Amino acid sequence: SMCECFFHPFVAALIAVLACVPYATAPLEAITVSLPPLGELEQNRYLEAAEHLFEGDIIGPEALVVDSTGSIITGLADGRIVKILTTDDGQVTYETLGRTGEEVKGCGVDIELEHICGRPLGLKLSQGGRTLLIADGYKGLLEMDLKSLEISTLAKEVEGGPALTLPNAIEETADGTIYLTDTSTDVRRNRIFWAAISGKATGRLLKCRRDGSGKCKSVITEELFMPNGIVFDHDHRCLLVVMTILGEVKRYCLEGPDKGVLTTFAKNLPGTLDNIHKYHDQKSGKKGYVVGMGAKYAKPFALLNTLQSFPMLRQWIIGLPVPYELNYKLIPPYGMLGFLDTNGQLIQTFQDPTARTSWLSEGIVVNGSLWMGTWLHPWIACMKFTETDAENALAAAFE
Repeated sequence: SMCECFFHPFVAALIAVLACVPYATAPLEAITVSLPPLGELEQNRYLEAAEHLFEGDIIGPEALVVDSTGSIITGLADGRIVKILTTDDGQVTYETLGRTGEEVKGCGVDIELEHICGRPLGLKLSQGGRTLLIADGYKGLLEMDLKSLEISTLAKEVEGGPALTLPNAIEETADGTIYLTDTSTDVRRNRIFWAAISGKATGRLLKCRRDGSGKCKSVITEELFMPNGIVFDHDHRCLLVVMTILGEVKRYCLEGPDKGVLTTFAKNLPGTLDNIHKYHDQKSGKKGYVVGMGAKYAKPFALLNTLQSFPMLRQWIIGLPVPYELNYKLIPPYGMLGFLDTNGQLIQTFQDPTARTSWLSEGIVVNGSLWMGTWLHPWIACMKFTETDAENALAAAFE
């Protein structure tokens, strides 16, 4: 009978072997990882008011910078750098400034083409707003002249270590020293979830100069678990470095008593984290930071929290012969931005529990509107912010 056939020793052995194949052939080893406990998250719906602009046309606007005219520059999943402008009659439109890779059919849709198309991640205006620094996940540290629109390569290599593998976010000092996060040396951008699932800490904080060497130097020798967004603190003394999966923001000071030491600035944040911006609250006059949160990390359930003690199971998942996109499609989407005060306390979140506006990479307030980037979705999100309940709630939280 069918049952006898199933329990035949040979068939049982074959099933056992096949079940082990994903584990044995996984391209990345998984290790035990210690994640923070899940906390409570008080729900709100502030982000449900967000509009989606340029739907289907602007895919994955990961990082947002604002130029001197108040226009937003962002980098897209198809390799383009675009500028979003508001015309005199109030119409919002965009223009393409250039692209970091080649234009081929499927750019922005097929992640297997990212290394050809380019994938701009972190952006930073530089040289008095004349140039744009770009961390491209494949092309390295680039610089675009915003007049001629030419793009040059500043660095692809790292002195005494692996080449740039997943360059992600950028900050720069007044003397032109560039700090760069390299999120993983195990995987490229189009396999970033494998880095999260594996638990291996191979990320770096790097220091780069425009010295023509094409190389960056490692600043922090210990390996970091998926460092992501980076920003100077309001005093411009320390760098704040976002740790994607640990729910933490680290602080690395360039001067003062903590110079050269990595300390914890914020912890137990209720989401997986992405980019970070300074925030200046117009109503209360207080300063803080806004962090993009990709997925919820709070009670009752977070997949990575559940799997943290099972490295063999996580390695098996990495090795499964299924489309890579399933890795993040298994994670329940949730929309969230987090606001921190200057002591690293989470004082407010803006949420969209319906997840219509989800997988947010960052948020910035420009001309009375809150703009939100996403590494995944085919839109950029925007909502009126001045004189809204969201603004009032945030100002009250800062007080």
